[in-house]
Amino acid sequence: MIQLFVTDLDNTLLNDQKEINPEDQLALEKLMATGVKICLASGRSDHELIKVMNNLEAKYHRISQNGAYVRTPEGIHLRSTVFEGDLAKRIYESAEEKNLFGFIATEDRILIPNRDHPSIPQIEEGLKIEFEEYPEALLEIGQQLQPSKLCYFGTEDQLYDLQSHIEYHFPDEVDSYISDVHCVDFMPKHVSKGTALAYLLDYLQIQSDAVACAGDSYNDISMFELIPHSFVMKHAHPEVKAYANREIQSVSEAVEWVLQYNKNV
Repeated sequence: MIQLFVTDLDNTLLNDQKEINPEDQLALEKLMATGVKICLASGRSDHELIKVMNNLEAKYHRISQNGAYVRTPEGIHLRSTVFEGDLAKRIYESAEEKNLFGFIATEDRILIPNRDHPSIPQIEEGLKIEFEEYPEALLEIGQQLQPSKLCYFGTEDQLYDLQSHIEYHFPDEVDSYISDVHCVDFMPKHVSKGTALAYLLDYLQIQSDAVACAGDSYNDISMFELIPHSFVMKHAHPEVKAYANREIQSVSEAVEWVLQYNKNV
């Protein structure tokens, strides 16, 4: 029996307008009514996941920033992971030669040293977030600031080039994920949605075969590798699809499968 349903946000539960389709909301409500727990798993910060929960008028388990943070529906911290020392600063400075826009994410802040890059307004509008300009950001990394993620934007070729560049210079210190079509995330080593989900399952004492998960991007692969009942969106890249068991057009489609599966069990 499925006891936990995990869903990615961007381009999975959230549509292109960063809104939740009514049928998906109704499906999640229906699923919760049967006693199945729900978890949001996203590259976004926890306060953004809280906004989604508020819109749904529900409380879920939460995996934020690609697994850096894990919280219960009541907001209890289960796991927090940040870059050690000044590693995030060294990565950021190394990435600067590629001339791509990037931000620095801490537990509750999304920081940029300045607003000089021309793409900032477009990215803010696309993500429905606002960056905090903080000139002292790089100076304070490893001291007052403890980043958990660095995120960069560009074309597919630019992102793969940056990804190779950073992984070459920091081979044993960083993991990276193409989290969206125009976005690459750099994380502390061994931090992923999959490792965070495994931590949550251990806390909840739920086996992986009693979980279903849905996603669409490279940062969801670690969940697909962990969970037998995995669903990937039809628009996902073929490389991502290869790791999931079933294709779906919506979260509600995955929920209906879970409901039928539990009914048969």
